[in-house]
Amino acid sequence: MFKARVRGIYSTALTKLLIDEGFEIVQPSAVIEERFNFSKREVFKPLDIDIFDRDDRQGVYALCTREAWRHLASSLQKRLLDVIVRKWRPQVGGVYKGLVKHLDRSGEVAFVQIDEEIIGILYPSKPLRNDVKEILVQVERTNFGSKCPVLSDKIKISGKYAILIPEERVKISRRIKDSRVRDYLRNFGLRIKPEGWGIIWRTAAATASEDELKQEINLLLEKWRKLVEMEKEASAPALLLEGLVLLNVEFPHESKRILDEIRSHVTPTIPGHHYYKAFSANLSSSVDMAENLLRRGYSKDDVLNSFEQIVQMNLPCDGDVICIRHVKLSGKEVNLGRAVIEFFDQSSGSIKLRRNIYGQGVYDGLEVEKHPGDYAISFAHIGSWYLKTEYFSKEGEFKGAYININTPIELYPRQIRYVDLEIDVCVLNNGDVFVLDEDKLNRALDQGIISHKLFERVKLEVERVLNEVVPKVLEENLHE
Repeated sequence: MFKARVRGIYSTALTKLLIDEGFEIVQPSAVIEERFNFSKREVFKPLDIDIFDRDDRQGVYALCTREAWRHLASSLQKRLLDVIVRKWRPQVGGVYKGLVKHLDRSGEVAFVQIDEEIIGILYPSKPLRNDVKEILVQVERTNFGSKCPVLSDKIKISGKYAILIPEERVKISRRIKDSRVRDYLRNFGLRIKPEGWGIIWRTAAATASEDELKQEINLLLEKWRKLVEMEKEASAPALLLEGLVLLNVEFPHESKRILDEIRSHVTPTIPGHHYYKAFSANLSSSVDMAENLLRRGYSKDDVLNSFEQIVQMNLPCDGDVICIRHVKLSGKEVNLGRAVIEFFDQSSGSIKLRRNIYGQGVYDGLEVEKHPGDYAISFAHIGSWYLKTEYFSKEGEFKGAYININTPIELYPRQIRYVDLEIDVCVLNNGDVFVLDEDKLNRALDQGIISHKLFERVKLEVERVLNEVVPKVLEENLHE
């Protein structure tokens, strides 16, 4: 049974989901401990998976052991229809023998190749000489998901209870609150730390025995010695010591809705809880207030009606300028430009957007020239699995339409947002229709980024667009 620690706005729903899928929850927050009636035994157990919010609150990061990550990914994809699971190629905390590809004149910044595809950035602890060609580096816990990981030459060796660090200090996890336990671990660490090393006691150390702690320090020191020997024999670039697998998990519209439902089995939850939590800080606070009223027994209808009024005040309206946030399956976010809301019906969720075209070139997929003065009209519907955009010349002549298949569209104060599911349906100005990039969707399935359920859902959506949406586009624009 894999052990997971969960933090952040998705913690209640994910805790319930993971328990249902056979995971054990450890080191719970005070709120989670109370909601799930956990015993104190779970508080200090070591973990296999560490889950926490992404900065944009559109999903979570999960740091997993090599054995645990596949089980977590499959459990999420089993339960959440449109969840996107991206695996970062570098191993977090992994130790590599790297090749120095470039060194600035000061020797204080280096670009180091750590495998066939990845070059990271290193700020060495002391300036490097120009003749240094190979170096032992470790992937830092920062800049998650970037193409250029941050590296360190101050190697740490991690275990269940402790981390050996290259500085002669003893540090203790902030999650250990008992002052007596902290004092004990500090003094014990000073007695047993190896020469030239320091120790960080992890949360699980609070309930471990002295023998377990001593044994771990000895094992970590032996791991370091083996690492030194491996470095002598290895050809750079090479991974010498495995780290943790990082999953970048995105929760689009449908995943948030399902997580709302899961959370509602644990504690009063308003519809749209996770969407509103990601919406803005102000609305997140309003969610907490509304659900607190529900817990205290206030009328659900009254609470939801009042909350809906707050939501409407935070939504954009006709004439506002918003961005179209187009998120790729790779995680790259593309801003398709600023668009003016020409029409927005809050009750139905229908939105009409206009973008003016200023550049030149060719419209991708349509193979029609782009000219300054052209404009694009996008038709969106909150929760829709596609975004339709029609392109026109400045005289109003139809140039073609592009129908993007995506996760259900979400509206935020300054943007609409969705994850591009790669497949597009193109309608040319001569009436020809074709489907683009099916191979990219197949690749995403093979790589485990999307589930088979989502793959099949996209196929159904393409058929619906071809049968229902395309005929209307042709009728409205090529009626002559």
